[in-house]
Amino acid sequence: MCHACRQYRLQLLWHERLFPSFEREFGWSRTAISGAFSLARVESGILGPIEGYLTDRVGAQRMLFIGLVVCALGFFCLSFVDSLPMLYVVIVVGIVLGSSLGYNMPISVLIAKVFHERRSLAFGIFRMGPGISGPLVPVVGWMIGLWGWRTAAVAAACVIFIVGLPLAIIIKRVYDQEEAISVVQADGNSTTVRHLSSDPQFTLSEALRHKSFWLFSTAMALRHMVTEGVSVHFVILLVDRDWSTEAASGLLGISALIGAPARLGMGWLGDIVDKRRLMMGLLLALSFSVLLMGYTAVGIIFAPCMIIYSLAYGGLASLQEPIRADYFGTKAFATIQGMSRSVTTAGTFMGPIIAGFLYDRTKSYTVAFTIFSFVSLLSMASMYLAKPPTQSKAP
Repeated sequence: MCHACRQYRLQLLWHERLFPSFEREFGWSRTAISGAFSLARVESGILGPIEGYLTDRVGAQRMLFIGLVVCALGFFCLSFVDSLPMLYVVIVVGIVLGSSLGYNMPISVLIAKVFHERRSLAFGIFRMGPGISGPLVPVVGWMIGLWGWRTAAVAAACVIFIVGLPLAIIIKRVYDQEEAISVVQADGNSTTVRHLSSDPQFTLSEALRHKSFWLFSTAMALRHMVTEGVSVHFVILLVDRDWSTEAASGLLGISALIGAPARLGMGWLGDIVDKRRLMMGLLLALSFSVLLMGYTAVGIIFAPCMIIYSLAYGGLASLQEPIRADYFGTKAFATIQGMSRSVTTAGTFMGPIIAGFLYDRTKSYTVAFTIFSFVSLLSMASMYLAKPPTQSKAP
């Protein structure tokens, strides 16, 4: 079910495929186009704490439907875009806000609360969606080539609503059942508790007082700077190196598909070994692959590096939320996650901007990818210092 939900967030894959279309039709600079997608991450930073608070207080099951409608309307409005400011508004207020409200926060909370012993594996299955849906990226390219990106955007809005609504109903039923079961029920002299977890249960104020929160958030900000910068510019990088748009989009889909087993495998492994050290190893692999990808597009070198990058990217995506739940518990999981997004936003905003800016100045992605390689090493160092926090016992 979580995999099916992930299909509903295919909008992330549109970012890379629409990039060349916007550049050709409007003549906007790559820095300006990158800014539209980076500004979407500012929304995550500004509204993340509010979204998290609402998810914890109002209920994740209700947020599913709100986000679904907003995201579908965002894609519909995308078909009317004719200026750069309008593109910024549609992406930020429509597509990204709707996706966050209706997908990321509520389902993450559900998984964190329901699964304990196999939490990393559960998140791994959840995060497999992008890889499994990766082959649909060429389909998006085909739709844009056949109908134009405006008509394709309307089609995407219809698919999101038609497919997402029944899925949201199913998820709401499961969520309501788990919430009801988790409540302590008095039955005569017997009391039944659904889950007994050894997780710490931090409040937001308690989490903010621990350096582990800030070190972990910084590590994730640096990691997102790398992966966002690479992902947004992936297709256009290959097009500049004499690949066709269709072939580059196809390779992007393959990259997502390659990452799917890593999301599942690293999720499974995260329940067995130290998640923090596992993430450090993946960040090292990410650094190596990005460095070489920035220097060449020759297939015999680029393909192995892309495979390493895809596997590292997929594994990292599966471990972030399980570590946060292990460190701070599920009492205020969405609120803490939302506040952490305020920190990671700096990285996700800067990644595409840095790559676009350096390309506009040098007409090459080599410098940007070299910088990203070193940034990944900095993320690894921050992760090393982000030890599990100890919660102070109440007097």
